[in-house]
Amino acid sequence: MKEEYKEVTFSLPKPPSLNKFYAGKHFAVRIKYKKDYNEHIEKQLEAFDKFHAETFQIDVVHNTRYDCDNVILVIKFLADYLKDNGYVNDDSKKYFKGLNIRVKNDDESIEKDEVSVTLKLHNYTEL
Repeated sequence: MKEEYKEVTFSLPKPPSLNKFYAGKHFAVRIKYKKDYNEHIEKQLEAFDKFHAETFQIDVVHNTRYDCDNVILVIKFLADYLKDNGYVNDDSKKYFKGLNIRVKNDDESIEKDEVSVTLKLHNYTEL
């Protein structure tokens, strides 16, 4: 059954900061960061039926000490995971339509050192 639009929301732990990720780290260390974080993504997506979306957007709200730009790895790792596991066709601009990162508001309940992720999925189909 195809829906025009669906939102999927879940929490993930704080990713490595962008500064730490690229600060002279060997390629093998960066690959390990990504692999470890993908395990968190996989666990969260297990709560949902397998799906495919024609286009998507990723919105992140974080409760970390990071600057907003240092949380970008959540989006990078998640977009790659969605592409690599068949949830979306690709993470190019034809399919990945936008991203948003912001700090949590006082009225939002996001645990310390966690991020809330909302996937906005267009032309959503459960598989």
